[in-house]
Amino acid sequence: MHVFTLTSLRKFGGITLILLCIAWSTAYAEFEDPASYTVYEAEDALRIGTIVSQELPDYSGSGYVTGFEVAGDSLQFTIHVDQEGFYPLDIRYAAPSGDKTNNIEINGSTAGEKMFPQSEVFTDIEFGQIYLDEGDNIVEITTYWGYFDVDYIRIGPLQERPAIAPVSNKLVSPQPSIEAQALMNYLTSQYGKSILAGQQRSSSNEANYIYKQTGKLPAVAGFTATDFGDNAIEWAKYGGLVSVEWHWSAPMNEREFMTSNTSFDAAKAVQPGTPEHNALLKDLDQMAQTLKRFKDAKIPILWRPLHEAEGGWFWWGSKGPEIAKQLYAIMFERFTTFHGLNNLIWVWTTSDTKYSKDWYPGNKYVDILGIDRYIKAGDYSTLMSVYDTVVAMGDGKKLVAYTENGPIPDPRQLKRNKVGWMYFNTWHEKFLMDGKINSDYHLRMVYNHPYVITLDKLPSEAIYGKRPLPYPFPPATPALPTPFK
Repeated sequence: MHVFTLTSLRKFGGITLILLCIAWSTAYAEFEDPASYTVYEAEDALRIGTIVSQELPDYSGSGYVTGFEVAGDSLQFTIHVDQEGFYPLDIRYAAPSGDKTNNIEINGSTAGEKMFPQSEVFTDIEFGQIYLDEGDNIVEITTYWGYFDVDYIRIGPLQERPAIAPVSNKLVSPQPSIEAQALMNYLTSQYGKSILAGQQRSSSNEANYIYKQTGKLPAVAGFTATDFGDNAIEWAKYGGLVSVEWHWSAPMNEREFMTSNTSFDAAKAVQPGTPEHNALLKDLDQMAQTLKRFKDAKIPILWRPLHEAEGGWFWWGSKGPEIAKQLYAIMFERFTTFHGLNNLIWVWTTSDTKYSKDWYPGNKYVDILGIDRYIKAGDYSTLMSVYDTVVAMGDGKKLVAYTENGPIPDPRQLKRNKVGWMYFNTWHEKFLMDGKINSDYHLRMVYNHPYVITLDKLPSEAIYGKRPLPYPFPPATPALPTPFK
């Protein structure tokens, strides 16, 4: 897990800020004639902490806006449309001081972040589709990295948004287990039609809390590979799906997983014959023995290793993308070929779409593409443009999941926006239970919405080949809310 705050980024040793680049895939829409776009000059927008300048040449109108320097600095455009729907957004900018990434919000909800490549002169860049309501809307550009200039934005004509394309049910593991294939069959059959509710666990408290608030349980429980054994097997007995991430302590030296806390050299670990490589294989073999318990128990696992590598804060990402991809390939071959683990559904997770294409191991090693994102409390955005970017990484051929989240995306907007996250996985403790990141009302709405698959809707017998045991519910059964449409 990684939560994007300035405090946590400083904690990770001054890492270059890790920011999402949201690039719209032209496969989604025909290119529109620029003449059909409406231009909104930055100097005419509402400015908070930003100023109008005329220092750079070739700006449009009477100037441009600069001064994006501290948190809260922003630029707010009021956009009026006569019909609600999807509209393309372009931004004309300059970034003389290097690549900069900043936030885009629509009516107070996160649309995503955009990386603005270094440019000495004003240039246009596509953000992608945004959803605008009938009437007035606020399109806001706010500081994340800051230090760039905005000349204007352009809103194109109303567009259709395409349906979510189906993906193949073929798994990357050779000769997958019956249960893994059954799970993949189910997931691909539901892709774009529903989202599976998922919850990261620190204990049984999360599941009990969800049941108390909603009368439902998640379909997927997330575990960490260091302590998941018995708890995950018990969860599978109730028919729940098991997701596992590995906070892998470095195979030698300090045995810590944070880059700042270990001197382990990942580059040496991919070189056969080195002590680092031998230690790496020893760790993999030990983990394989744990995973074999699940193979023997006929439990498929959504296996999520080497996550957030591009951030560099974990040792497996400390030596760049090529080393990280080699580590992933070594693990894949060791587990599938050497140990015969055919019950794993391989999930690759990014946190930064700006660089993640360079870090992606490739479609031959991955069944599900995922992203870890934590946006502001109470913001239930679908992250439409983030979803589009992750889909494009796998060339539209892979399932895409929201593998770690704070606020849960609104299922009503997921349907409307045709955003097909296969499942969400809310992080534990305060991210679920503080009543702010996810309000009690929102949690009830999500878990009782027809679009959301909870444990009671999961066809567990078809996946596991046997009837699940009844879940040991807490004593008090809550009053269920009126079903949400």
